[in-house]
Amino acid sequence: MTSFIDFSGKTILVTGATSGIGYEICNQVSHYGGKVIGVGRDSEKLVSMANELPSFIGITYDLSDLAKIDELIEKIEIPLEGIVHSAGIVQLLPIKFLDINLLNKIRTINYDSIVVIISKLLKKKKISKNASIIFISSIAGEMGMKGNFIYSSTKAALNSTAQVLASELSGQCIRVNTIAPGQVETALTTEIAATVSEEAIAVDRQKYPLGYGKPQDVAHLTLFLLSDKSSWITGTTITIDGGRSNILN
Repeated sequence: MTSFIDFSGKTILVTGATSGIGYEICNQVSHYGGKVIGVGRDSEKLVSMANELPSFIGITYDLSDLAKIDELIEKIEIPLEGIVHSAGIVQLLPIKFLDINLLNKIRTINYDSIVVIISKLLKKKKISKNASIIFISSIAGEMGMKGNFIYSSTKAALNSTAQVLASELSGQCIRVNTIAPGQVETALTTEIAATVSEEAIAVDRQKYPLGYGKPQDVAHLTLFLLSDKSSWITGTTITIDGGRSNILN
């Protein structure tokens, strides 16, 4: 029986590949026959993934270092049929304690890096026609949460950038969409949980009618948007949050 989704002959670039949502996307794309170029900082994990997953290439790179981004671009030797920007960091900080260095670091990793990468890949003609570009954003890009202004602003920027790029790249039939997950149980959210009380976490969980999400939940939607099955979807932000945003609970 033919699979609903098939990535045979396609190469997908995934940032934030070594953990959480990014790792699961790499795993799923590989499972459905695609070649994956995974970008991450954990070189040992990338080696492990290359041993686990067929047709996986790992590139060790720190997205906060834009000065070396040309080296990353040169390592991508074949045109891409898909790009997923899953890399991201977060740190809660009230506005009155603004730290410019932290602001620059979070913005560079969450937003600046992928904009520069896409620009350079386009100039080098390394993005195929009919490709799909996906930004993993967050419901934080549309909802206010105390102390989360840096992270939220970078995710909001991804949402609006996706709309603009969808228009600019439509002539090449390159689709650009954003996925906005709610709270997903990953190492990143575990780090955040360590900074707040158990009571606060319990209260937050109650706001999710279907509970917190898993990386697989986001990966499955990502696969659909990467595939040809979503050929008429572009410039859209799709929320996936177990009902958090739209259901009173």
